[in-house]
Amino acid sequence: MTDTKEVPWKLVVKGLKSKMMAGRKESIAQVLKEVGGDAAPVRRARRILLTLSADALSGTPRFIDVYGEGEVCLIAFSDLLEILADPPPTLAEIMAGPRR
Repeated sequence: MTDTKEVPWKLVVKGLKSKMMAGRKESIAQVLKEVGGDAAPVRRARRILLTLSADALSGTPRFIDVYGEGEVCLIAFSDLLEILADPPPTLAEIMAGPRR
């Protein structure tokens, strides 16, 4: 439950959100999946819900696979608001961030 990934992934998603490019949705999904890791099956997620929730609150999105029908993303409400409501990052913020 470290927050070393917290700032970069949110900056990347906010930057991609504001770009007009082909494949933007897939690029955002890829970033979230890289940070969040593999989806836990719903049966396992029931047992580790507290851990998944704590990870999400610390800035790491988590995924739950619901019987192969689709995935649910567990993300902290504050992270969601930051991504949706804050302005996109400036070029200086992107350049100052760690290199991927």
